[in-house]
Amino acid sequence: MGDDAVKAFGLVIKTLRHARNLSQETLALEANIDRTFLSQLETGRKQPSLLTIFRLAAALHVEASAVIRLVERQIST
Repeated sequence: MGDDAVKAFGLVIKTLRHARNLSQETLALEANIDRTFLSQLETGRKQPSLLTIFRLAAALHVEASAVIRLVERQIST
């Protein structure tokens, strides 16, 4: 499940970012993370820390728990 969860997280973040019409650069700046790291998260090549999950959720104006629920749904499909 590890790789599935990492890939699902990336897909969820990318989907939320697109829904808000944000570029990777803009989201990365708002979340205080590097744009290349965001790219690696979205493609499932890196996995986020708890702090990164909270930063991305705040920048996307959603609760971190909502992000995790979306990841869980993505894994189960």
